[in-house]
Amino acid sequence: MNVDEFVKVFSERFPGAEIRVSENKMPHPKRRVWVEIDREKFHDAMKFIKELDPRAQFSIIIGIDAGDRLLAKYHMEMFWEEGESLSLVIGTSVPKDDPKLPTVTDVFPSALPYERENQEFLGLFFEGIPDPRRLFLPDDFPEGIYPLRLDETGIRPEMVKNAGHPYKIKKEGSK
Repeated sequence: MNVDEFVKVFSERFPGAEIRVSENKMPHPKRRVWVEIDREKFHDAMKFIKELDPRAQFSIIIGIDAGDRLLAKYHMEMFWEEGESLSLVIGTSVPKDDPKLPTVTDVFPSALPYERENQEFLGLFFEGIPDPRRLFLPDDFPEGIYPLRLDETGIRPEMVKNAGHPYKIKKEGSK
C-alpha cells in the first residue's frame, strides 16, 4: 500500500482525523504521513493500522508538554516488506487535568517501555498498561514531579544535581 492509498483508506475509516503528508528531500526523498486523531478513537486507529499491516513496526512515542495539553506522537513504519516502507506518525492529545490514554500494548507490545517512560517523565498515564513501574527514575523520586513537564509539576531548580558537570547550572546571584 502506498502513501496515497493509505491516506484514502484511513480517512474513510476515521473521517474526523487530520491527515497530512510531508516529504523529506534529503538525502533520499521519502513521504511521511502525519495523523492527528481524538483520544476516543486513538486505540481503534492503532488496531486498524495493525489490521492494514500485521507486520507494522512500532518505533517510539514522543511525548510533549504543549501548555494545557499533553501530546503523544507514535512513530512507526508500515509495509516495509513490500519495498519502500510507509512512515507514519499518529498522534493524539489529552488535557493535563485528565492525562490518560488507553495503552496500545495489546496491539503493539513493544510500546510498553515507551508508555512507562512517558508516565514517569511527562505524567501521561496509560489505562490498562500491563507493567506501570518506573523505568528510569529512582524509587525515591518524588511522586507528582514529571521531569519533562514545563509547568509546576516539572523539575524545580533545587532538585537539579550537577555532580561536577562542566555545564553546571548556576544559582541566581552566583558567578
